[in-house]
Amino acid sequence: MRPIDLFRTGAFRRTIAFAAAFSFGMVLLAGFIYWQTVGYLTREFDRDLLTDIRSFAADDAADLIENIDHTLAADSGRTKIIGLFAPDGQPLAGNMVNLPTNRPPDDGTASVSIDHSINNVPLPRHVRIAVKHLKDSRILVIGRSAKELGEIEEIITRALALALVPMVAIALLSGALLSRATVRRVEAVERACRRIMAGHLSERLPVRRGSDELDQLADIVNRMLDEIERLLADVKSAGDAVAHDMRTPLTRIRARLDRALTMASPSSLAQELIERTADDIDQVLAIITAILRIGEIEHGRRRLGFREVDLAEIVRSIDEFYSPIAEERGLTFKTDITEVTAVQGDPDLLFEAIGNIVDNATKFTPTGGQVKLTLRHSGNGPIVRVDDTGPGIPTSERDAVRLRFRRGDQSRHTPGTGLGLSLVAAIARLHGFALTIGDNEGYSGCRVELYMKRTFEN
Repeated sequence: MRPIDLFRTGAFRRTIAFAAAFSFGMVLLAGFIYWQTVGYLTREFDRDLLTDIRSFAADDAADLIENIDHTLAADSGRTKIIGLFAPDGQPLAGNMVNLPTNRPPDDGTASVSIDHSINNVPLPRHVRIAVKHLKDSRILVIGRSAKELGEIEEIITRALALALVPMVAIALLSGALLSRATVRRVEAVERACRRIMAGHLSERLPVRRGSDELDQLADIVNRMLDEIERLLADVKSAGDAVAHDMRTPLTRIRARLDRALTMASPSSLAQELIERTADDIDQVLAIITAILRIGEIEHGRRRLGFREVDLAEIVRSIDEFYSPIAEERGLTFKTDITEVTAVQGDPDLLFEAIGNIVDNATKFTPTGGQVKLTLRHSGNGPIVRVDDTGPGIPTSERDAVRLRFRRGDQSRHTPGTGLGLSLVAAIARLHGFALTIGDNEGYSGCRVELYMKRTFEN
């Protein structure tokens, strides 16, 4: 059995979809965290600025410049920017060179790029500022470097990005592991189903202790298989029992007819009737024997006697047996034998299966036709092929003729029980062989093949 390709399974596709949805959700969550965190820090930053500018604005006009100089002198980190400007924009105090043109309204904040001076050297700087118009029309601007805020934003962004990568990787890995576990369970179910299809009706689907949805489904299927096996066993046992019970009285009737035949006058009407009745009983006994034999094979009791079998030897024996029969019927019988590896099986049953196929071919091929028996080696093992130039079997009937008592329309007027191919099919299943019926290539006949299946399991 070829293993299931994990990357082509629905479980793996669902894993990828889950990982994509999870990643998208994590991106949204990271964006929300970033928005909330940076927004909170910005609001706290602005609150401090507004508190400072209101404090400066409350100072007296005479004390304001002194307070500004004292504050800037105490700012060792050089993070504060303070500017006091005349109504016309001329600087009066502080470390700002120019009054920002894109300044916010009173009691508002904004991020701007300004010129400020350090040791009387003007330098551009990105800051967060607040503006206040004083009672004497002067303009007070207080700002703080936005570098700290930018660094905090960068740290948060990097942390979220670094956390997102392993979370997505963990989601993909977890999904792949879960998918692989699911695929293993599906493979186990497939193996069990193939064994059931091969005739092992006692096989059941595996059930774990977890009792999840797959286990519940497997349990339902197993109970269904129990019921199917019971019904099939009842049907088979009933048929076998009837056949077995009928064989004894029919055998007795056949024996009485033989005794009556010895007492009847030669060439009399009674003798003719007795002979025809005996022939009919022989046909019924042959059917009963075939039914019991198929039942014995299907129950697998003959598997205990399996050993290595040389198919080439069996094919040669069939050639010796059927060549005279084919010649008597005016047919050409050919064999093409290649030495192949030995197989495990019952030699008598394999002889019977191949013999039944050859017998059908010689029975339905008209006089002057040809039957060819071939033994070859294929990729999986030996293959036995029987070709004939008879009427063939229509495609619509090829499955039906394997069933018990099913005969093709063209063979209904030919003596037979309708159990030959049923017996062949039962023997094929027992040995893990496949039975195929097709067209004889190049001829208007039939081709029947027996070959080893790769997926067969003991």
